[in-house]
Amino acid sequence: MRDIRIIKGRYIVPDEETALKLAGYRSGSPDWETGRARFQELEPEIKRHIQPKAALAFIEDRQERGLFIILTLGSAVTRRADAFFDSRDYLSGVLFDAMAGSCLFAFEKQLLPQIKVICQEKGCGIACRHEAGMDIPLSVQAEAATAVAAERTLGVRVTEDMVLLPAQSMCIVFDLSRDPSVFRLEHDCRSCTQNHCPTRGGKTGAHIPCRNGQSVWQTLQEQGIFVPAPCGGKGLCGKCRIRVCQGQIPVTAEDAAFFSAADLQNGWRLACRAIPDEDIEVIVPTCETNIFASLGSPRDGVKEPADPSHSYGAAVDIGTTTLAVALVDMTQRRIVDTVTALNRQTRFGADVISRIQAANMGRGRVLQQAVQQELLRMLQTLLHRYQGLQVTRIAVAGNTTMEHLFMGYSCSGLGTWPFSPVSFGGETVPAVQVFGKDSPAWMSACTVTLLPGISTYVGADITAGLWACGLPGKGGPALFLDLGTNGEMALAADGRITVASAPAGPALEGGNISCGTGSIPGAICGADMLHGRVQLRTIADAPPVGICGTGVIEATAMLLKSGILDAAGKLQEPYFHDGFPLAQRADGDTLRLTQKDIREIQMAKGAIRAGMEVLMAHCGIGSEALAQVYVAGGFGYYLNPEKAAAIGLLPADCIGQAAVSGNTSLAGAAAVLTDERALADMQYICRIAEENILGNDDMFQTLYIQYMNFDISRPLP
Repeated sequence: MRDIRIIKGRYIVPDEETALKLAGYRSGSPDWETGRARFQELEPEIKRHIQPKAALAFIEDRQERGLFIILTLGSAVTRRADAFFDSRDYLSGVLFDAMAGSCLFAFEKQLLPQIKVICQEKGCGIACRHEAGMDIPLSVQAEAATAVAAERTLGVRVTEDMVLLPAQSMCIVFDLSRDPSVFRLEHDCRSCTQNHCPTRGGKTGAHIPCRNGQSVWQTLQEQGIFVPAPCGGKGLCGKCRIRVCQGQIPVTAEDAAFFSAADLQNGWRLACRAIPDEDIEVIVPTCETNIFASLGSPRDGVKEPADPSHSYGAAVDIGTTTLAVALVDMTQRRIVDTVTALNRQTRFGADVISRIQAANMGRGRVLQQAVQQELLRMLQTLLHRYQGLQVTRIAVAGNTTMEHLFMGYSCSGLGTWPFSPVSFGGETVPAVQVFGKDSPAWMSACTVTLLPGISTYVGADITAGLWACGLPGKGGPALFLDLGTNGEMALAADGRITVASAPAGPALEGGNISCGTGSIPGAICGADMLHGRVQLRTIADAPPVGICGTGVIEATAMLLKSGILDAAGKLQEPYFHDGFPLAQRADGDTLRLTQKDIREIQMAKGAIRAGMEVLMAHCGIGSEALAQVYVAGGFGYYLNPEKAAAIGLLPADCIGQAAVSGNTSLAGAAAVLTDERALADMQYICRIAEENILGNDDMFQTLYIQYMNFDISRPLP
């Protein structure tokens, strides 16, 4: 029989500062004293409701010995918090919930000495501490609940989404050591990535020497070290964070806008604004350099067997934000495996205009190398997984600017009227001509085919997507949306295709969002509020590192539904000034959706929705007549059409017709390798497509302003 221990907590009290910070208050802000007063009113009540209890179980029937622990404050505290939210007293509900959270932390600390005594009885030590949902997947909670018989011992159960109920419960896993003298029960600074903590005992991340008088951002680029900079190094996004560990860098106005006084004192700066007047050394946080992504196609992560006797090719999607490469079995006409990564060109700006400007200012070769080197690494990763395979063809899809930068073409004709690209694609050339003399030996017998694009701002990625969705088809009118950085769209009806590109900006791919990121492990991809508590989903169930486009949409819909965000896009206090807290990142930062973020979302969804309405109006088709709405791009993997309609991104009467189509650009590139008719079909699409220039359309300008507001006149899902 498994050894299960039950421990009850005693004299647990909430910590004021911890609770206020968890509730979204910031020390020194105008609302801090208001929060303190409310805390004091609620403190006697929370003491009456908490019933702290824990269950422990040792697992010794496997090679890795472990200790599972589930802690809970009981269901009474959850019911009391629910009562606040049911009565629409959201501020009290949020603070009461945060106070309970601080009690849970206090309970864990109270348990540690007892855990040590129990381990001494067992003749073992503690090697490492893990917390479900932080540094190990949430799915471990089901195993832990079974181990401690949580429903019987604690009244705690695990939902299908791996959430513990009652809400104020927590799962901890300890790795056991055979050395009884080892007790790493608490946080270990030496292995921690919480770089903002002033008490940390060590340094993490890459240590980089920087020369006097040269921008730190430029130094990092020269050394091939990637730091995100969607604003193109203008000091506007706050994402190129580094910490000075040796020497001094003056504080700029941009630094002061993004870092607290304590952060600045601890050496945090923006790399793009940091120009040292002496030789220094900086740390690039590990979490900033770990950007390999997890999404590429619906089959990403599903690795198929490969036969070396078959012919193989590589399908490539060069997105403005994300790169994807698929290994394609051309004999069996199937995708074998896929890898993806963030496009390292983002350090020159999040949008194509910034990239065009950078290329025209002499950075074209650097931009080309940034994407080519990353694609080569991804190709080598795939070939390493499948030893003995030979790739003989590469098919590349991307918007017109991305294809120009990849090929090294001049971008001088892309940024101004009358827009004269060097090529709209469609050509096939030797791979060594593209990748240069230093390309791998296997490329000597390989070709590269660029898929054809429609116009300067509706490129080959859209052509590939239209083909992959079977457009133009024989059914009713269909709308195709690629909700990436550029917001391209197409309406297919009566054998015709009308296309447009809406100036959406990168918000729906996480760009220009204060805690935004691409679709990488740990990106918040879903959000909801259950009984007043935020419930988040992350890609790969990894600890949260930022928020991607679908997470942005769902979080916005959640705030609208809860009344924290109004129809005009204004956050209620105390969130207007400090933002709404979503989660805490491993480096100690709180991931917040700020008022500025909401404005970025409004502009993005306003442009896309207005573009859709213009296309439908010019074709004489109402949204109710659409037979299908295809939502494509990496953005579309986790998109909930109801949530998209809730913020006004999609028309409400299109929810039933909306189909998430995934990375259709990559699918179209793969088709060129496996279907001899695909390339000709795409060239036909380019010939019949007509472009509507939204910037010249008065209707678009009017609708853009109208659709910036959130329509909450109907019930939200």
